[in-house]
Amino acid sequence: MNQYLQTADLPVLGAWQQMVAGVPRETSDGLHYSAEVNSIAVNVLLNRVCNARVLSRNARPPFHATCCFEYPRPNWYTTAVGLGVLIMALLLTTSIGQHLGKMTPSPALLRATLAFSLVLLLMYICDRTPLFDKLHKIYSNSVFFFLMTCTAFAGFFGWHKHKEPDDRGFLNRQQTDEWKGWMQLLILVYHLTNASTIPSIYSMVRVLVSMYLFMTGYGHTTYLCRTNDFSLHRLSLILLRTNLLAISLAYLMDTKYMDYYFAPLCSIWTLVVWLTLYVARSVNKSWVVWVKLVVMAAFTWLINSQHWWPFNVLRHMGVTWDQREWEFRFGLDIFVVYIGIIAALINLNYGKHLASHPRWPQLRRWSVLLALVTAFIYVLFASTRDSKYAYNHWHPYISPISVLCFVVLRNSTEYLRSTSSYTFAAVGRISLELFIAQFHLFLAADTKAMLILAHPRLWWLINLLLASTMFAGLCKVLAMNTQIIVKYMIHQSENKPQQDMEMAEDGGLVRPVLDRLALDQTSKRHWSRRLGSTLGRSLVLRWVLGICVLLILNHFY
Repeated sequence: MNQYLQTADLPVLGAWQQMVAGVPRETSDGLHYSAEVNSIAVNVLLNRVCNARVLSRNARPPFHATCCFEYPRPNWYTTAVGLGVLIMALLLTTSIGQHLGKMTPSPALLRATLAFSLVLLLMYICDRTPLFDKLHKIYSNSVFFFLMTCTAFAGFFGWHKHKEPDDRGFLNRQQTDEWKGWMQLLILVYHLTNASTIPSIYSMVRVLVSMYLFMTGYGHTTYLCRTNDFSLHRLSLILLRTNLLAISLAYLMDTKYMDYYFAPLCSIWTLVVWLTLYVARSVNKSWVVWVKLVVMAAFTWLINSQHWWPFNVLRHMGVTWDQREWEFRFGLDIFVVYIGIIAALINLNYGKHLASHPRWPQLRRWSVLLALVTAFIYVLFASTRDSKYAYNHWHPYISPISVLCFVVLRNSTEYLRSTSSYTFAAVGRISLELFIAQFHLFLAADTKAMLILAHPRLWWLINLLLASTMFAGLCKVLAMNTQIIVKYMIHQSENKPQQDMEMAEDGGLVRPVLDRLALDQTSKRHWSRRLGSTLGRSLVLRWVLGICVLLILNHFY
């Protein structure tokens, strides 16, 4: 009988045989099994029979089932992306683009958009079609700590000392890239192994998200105070860079923008930092700036606690975001961004005076000791909470302390400030793409399952290596081409300082189509060229037009 089941094409009976093969203690006569085994066997049968009938009728993401049901057909946006890929490929490989002349974008922009779109379509194929298998995630201590150990070794072998100057300063760029890198790798391991079911691990990962937002406050404050560049151009670079992938996936995958919560969180906090420092910016170097911070912190807390977010207005426009979920996400880290702003202001306004103070060495030693003790107390407190819901109540108040402990320890000596891990820094430079793309490319079913690229019977580590290699390479492609596309969207001039955004070298060749149409210097220009000239010069109009287009698409979609 068992030999026949191995050769017969009967998946359900074959699955039953594999389940009972390793549990001889669950049966006394080889025929009747325990209630636990019977329950699993019945679930397999119901999944096989019922998923295709029940789930396939109104199948909408996120998909909690991983087999035996029909995925929905591609929507109009997916079809449009596919047609766009064909058109761009024709323009690049044939002479059609040359005949159209200035009506077509530059080859650099076409290549970037084509590569970006191809990666999006691959994500759709991986997560919205039955071409690749998906498996539910089950937490395992051994797998979790094995992957954590591999991550630590990868960072250790990439450790190196920077060239001149020896002391790169407090929270330098190499250090923050490294910081983002190892945090992102830990988050990927956390999602892959389903470690969110373990309260002690959940609390530690919550701190990693707080660290990201701390760097948002610190980094933007440092740039704005040093350059005094509060331009809409700079703000647009950041917002478009942060949201382009998340918005594209929301339409392509038939999900919601809020599902990729990291993008809206970073965006709203970027606006908060910009607004806080822009209002009365002449006092940013005086004590009055602390008053601004207190007022802004109280204002954001009131908005979140009193439910003043404009979700009701958005609902009338067809935007059905979950307000409770957003208030939960925003409230968890409602103070840590302001701690980042304070750290940046202290470093900019008082850093040199503190370093030259005769008591500074003694203060630094005591700070390191205090950070060690506080970090130990935090780990002890977080790991002893009964559930992650019990920890969430304390997180907004204690997470800034744990973040500051890490900052103090990481910058405690000149050697630590002048060294970093090249491996982690390389990952950190594409951390945004890694965080968002993991929903459909590294994992599957909107992070509810694992993506299987090779045959499921192969060793799980082979599947992990294949998925990780493909995932990292494609995220690098997304990062490079997103920069070029964003540069085109806001028409960044070629002599714009590189510190605004790290663009690809050939990105300066990109110019908007409407701007090219507006280059006619004759006195009588067609209305379309005048419109193109107006839109090309006005970034505000382009923002308004873009938001209106998204709202219209969302209303009819």
